[in-house]
Amino acid sequence: MSPSSVRLTVALPTYNGARHLAEALRSILDQSSPPFDLLVCDDRSEDETLSVIQQLAGDRARIVVNPERLGLAGNWNRCASLSRTPYLAIVHQDDVLLPGHLALLLRVFSQHPDLGMACGATQVIDEFSLLIPPSVIERPDLGPTDRLYPPGAFVAELAERNPVRCSSVMLQVDALNDVGGFDPSYRYAVDWDCWLRIARRWPVAWLTTPTVAVRWHSESETHRFHRGTADLDEVARLLDQLHTLDSALLPDPLASRRAADRALSAAYLNRSLDALHAGDALLARSSLGRSFSLHRPILGRILRDPRLALQMAALVLAPRWASRHLQHPAESPSVPPRNEPPAEP
Repeated sequence: MSPSSVRLTVALPTYNGARHLAEALRSILDQSSPPFDLLVCDDRSEDETLSVIQQLAGDRARIVVNPERLGLAGNWNRCASLSRTPYLAIVHQDDVLLPGHLALLLRVFSQHPDLGMACGATQVIDEFSLLIPPSVIERPDLGPTDRLYPPGAFVAELAERNPVRCSSVMLQVDALNDVGGFDPSYRYAVDWDCWLRIARRWPVAWLTTPTVAVRWHSESETHRFHRGTADLDEVARLLDQLHTLDSALLPDPLASRRAADRALSAAYLNRSLDALHAGDALLARSSLGRSFSLHRPILGRILRDPRLALQMAALVLAPRWASRHLQHPAESPSVPPRNEPPAEP
């Protein structure tokens, strides 16, 4: 098949991803249709990443090694700049595409050629590729039917949290270029910010059937506890900007902002609890204070759980004692189900 007939680039930005890369790569290579250009942009990996790619993909992959470390946004932008096709799918190095994923999204574009992006629901799997139930990690729910959003309408779906996982997305390259690509000033919310800028100006399609499995590294503390709040602070910055610039696009701006603050407050509370269990009382106290400042009724949720209330009280009244005696408990008190996306590679 001639290169001019290929309309899709599947980009795999990699960095030290050898552990799960083989499964991700096989899931791409096993997509029966449509024909696609497989592009690997490696951000100077120091493990066996390149060997895995070369062994499994051979000459089916166009492999580029960045001359220097570009970071997350930089590597994604490099993927876009090297794309030779009108459509681009960026797949994370540890996620898994289910059969028919690429064909389904490209069919949506063929039916609606003015789309800026098509995306959809996802499954969540652990390090052993076993499904994680929604009671452990919430799934974003945008309703039971596929939806086509006109320009500006999808912003409302992004106003409280980010329901879109990068591996589930297919982009029109013109749309990505139109909004200036991925913003390197973001590290944690880089995808959320990009979807928002596209949604303001382009139509977006949402599909309800999960066709991608996103991997949650349960063995990694990165997904439960960050030594700091840079990720949550970045989300707060994005939400402040969104609710300042896009209030006219929201059906009920005040209710939307309250819901966003409530969700972010719960995330700070989770971070406080994780920090306390890790023995970092300073981080635990600052996170708890941020949680309370965002959504004061969070105090009621704390008080309804006696164990959680006692631990938070100890943190406030005797932080040194709490950091010594509450470190690594046998089991955690009940807290709201996590709605944090898996960390990006």
